[in-house]
Amino acid sequence: MVDFLKGNQGITWTAPDGKVFNIKTLENEYTRKHIGEVKENPKAPRKKGSTAPSKKRIQDSNDTFSDLGIGGRDIPLNCYFVGENHYTEAENFIAALCQTGKSRLQLAYGDEMTVNVLNFTVKNSLVERINSTVVTVNFHETSKTTYPTSSKSKQKQIKNKAEAAKTSVAQNLDETVKSITTPTRLQSFTSNFSSMLNKVSEGLSTASSVSLKSIMTDILSQNIGTNMFTIASQLGIVMYQAATLANRIKSEASDFSLTSGVESVFGQWQGLISGFISSSETSSQKTSLTREEIDNLLINDSAATEAIISLGEALIEKDYETRQEAVDAANNLKDLEQQWTEFVESECEKITDLEDVFIRDPGLTDIVDSAASEILEQSYKLKVEKTIVLSEDMTVIDFAYKYYSEEFAENPDETIKRLITTNNFGDDEFFLLKRGTGVKIYV
Repeated sequence: MVDFLKGNQGITWTAPDGKVFNIKTLENEYTRKHIGEVKENPKAPRKKGSTAPSKKRIQDSNDTFSDLGIGGRDIPLNCYFVGENHYTEAENFIAALCQTGKSRLQLAYGDEMTVNVLNFTVKNSLVERINSTVVTVNFHETSKTTYPTSSKSKQKQIKNKAEAAKTSVAQNLDETVKSITTPTRLQSFTSNFSSMLNKVSEGLSTASSVSLKSIMTDILSQNIGTNMFTIASQLGIVMYQAATLANRIKSEASDFSLTSGVESVFGQWQGLISGFISSSETSSQKTSLTREEIDNLLINDSAATEAIISLGEALIEKDYETRQEAVDAANNLKDLEQQWTEFVESECEKITDLEDVFIRDPGLTDIVDSAASEILEQSYKLKVEKTIVLSEDMTVIDFAYKYYSEEFAENPDETIKRLITTNNFGDDEFFLLKRGTGVKIYV
């Protein structure tokens, strides 16, 4: 082994089939987004009559937390194979990276981690190192949990929880409206609720489809004071259908790209949640909320809860194509929920009168965590993105024939089109892929 690899030992990766690889690398590092719960948050308001400590979500591993198990780490490693047998050793490693199922990674420090291989790049020596192959792997840590139930059974459980949470949200809104006794407060509540509905109607472009537009029109025309439960229930239906439609929309290019398609789905929801935040956020200098501001926070919290739950429902039904796409969806869903939860809890700290405290439905976090876990479980069965750095000039046709041999034999035109689209090749690259070019394939 060459000197530059002598200093870093003790890194092993166990493939899904149980084969163990001793990885040689110059250095290793990871980034972690550690999500947990603070044991006690004395500033947050408590339910009237309760002495139990409240909890608050955190993102700081130095605080006292109970790990939710799905925060995860991203661990990029440059794995070196050198010497006379470097090609064979690297090829065995690459073949193992493409296996489906969970694998395990042991760094030179810390506990062994359960990981998923999201993507990797293969680079054979061009000039600087002879007889070497470098495989750069992007590992992602996930939960060790295994589930004995089927995927359909897990999805049904999540959807049942989602339905119960939405019903709870609708009932809470209905009870709040019925408890309002002053005309000025009712007028303010009605105005804020109508503003929220307009944000939903304008923010979710898929909600303007023919099938959903009539429901939104019906919602906007109903009397909030007498039909709140129905309105809130219908709103949940609109949000779920809008999320489902967004997941199904594919452009001609995306049929071949196999790249992350979650950005177009999340863009609408991120904009919607940001709109709810801006419409209910009060000054950081303010220490106490008025009754009308509390009502407005409740309205936006109810809508945000239904929106995020609906998105989670739709995402567990989505047909993902790559592991990266699935992991991005799970992480984005958790980020969205965390963004809203942290905001609304910070605003709730400004409620000084216990008589004014509203109880948030506890189902949101549980549903999002369950949905994210289910998506991550699905990811192990999906395609891995493999990037090959060419060590010699090659045409697109030759590359497709070599790396997509079965698909090329069956339908060469479609295979070439797919290769061009996934890599965004231009006209010049169609005729010649130059040495050193990185080309993505999915295996």
